[in-house]
Amino acid sequence: MQNTKTGDFRNVPEGESWRSFLYRNIYIFSAVLVVSVFYIINPSFLSLYSIQNITREMAPLLPMACGIGFVLYTGCIDLSIGAVASAACVITGLNVADVGHWIIPMMLAFGVLIGIVNGSLVSRIKLPSFIVTLCAQSVYRAAAIVLSGGGSQNIALKQRYLVNWMSAIVFGLPLMFWISLGIVLACLIIERNTKLGKSIFAIGANEKAARLAGVDTVRTKTMAFMLCAVGAAIGGVMYAYKLKSSVPAIGDDKFMMAISSVALGGTLFSGGRGSALRTLVGVITVISISSGMNMAGVDPLWNNVVFGIVLIVAVAINSEKGIRDLIIK
Repeated sequence: MQNTKTGDFRNVPEGESWRSFLYRNIYIFSAVLVVSVFYIINPSFLSLYSIQNITREMAPLLPMACGIGFVLYTGCIDLSIGAVASAACVITGLNVADVGHWIIPMMLAFGVLIGIVNGSLVSRIKLPSFIVTLCAQSVYRAAAIVLSGGGSQNIALKQRYLVNWMSAIVFGLPLMFWISLGIVLACLIIERNTKLGKSIFAIGANEKAARLAGVDTVRTKTMAFMLCAVGAAIGGVMYAYKLKSSVPAIGDDKFMMAISSVALGGTLFSGGRGSALRTLVGVITVISISSGMNMAGVDPLWNNVVFGIVLIVAVAINSEKGIRDLIIK
């Protein structure tokens, strides 16, 4: 039975419609389940103070997760986002005292440049995205370590007024979280209401068909990598503002968290399906797991183990069992 409204060609018998509903909304149920479990373990998990901490942790991860989502929609991968975030964090922490708030547009330009380079190597020279971004990861990680002198450097106390504003509480939650929600909204608009967004999904669904339909696949893929790198750079800036320091290793575990968030939101790693709104729910789930484990006294070294298992489960749940969705609008 074809669902012409959604383009879903999977056969769903009428007696099993609840399974289809569960499949489509598993990411919401997962988030509710995780929050409920940790609330039962520790009722203070949903206290105002705890929620403020959770949203503060979510803020830098949201632009990173939404950014890598654009690359995954095309069927590619970007392994460098953690290293890009680290480099942006270091550059921001070292220079914000000298250039002030101009550091933010400078880091946006930094992300644009990185994205254009990565995207051009993948789309024009036809190098595998895995190889390109794996090498880029090594480059930017080394750059972060070299620029920082091998360790974190705190922003001087007399200059911290330049970064304190982003941690201010607005309507009960940190300002940086509201900024991240604005970024999610912008990503959602790009996905649903622009030619670029529809072209990105079309490439992920069937690149050859998209090319025949007139989609500029080279430009579109490059733009997807650019949006990804910009998201990583924004995340790095937020980490510098949040920690008031340049931390060269801040992004080392963020790739796993970001990609787990996107997977938990139902994005297909083969491309063609996903949503920034779903990614938002995935980030809530991932940060809730991390915060809940910390509150329960679990060794933080176990976080990556848990996220690795979560990622495998999420990919297994979201893998296509039937014909790939056709996204031709």
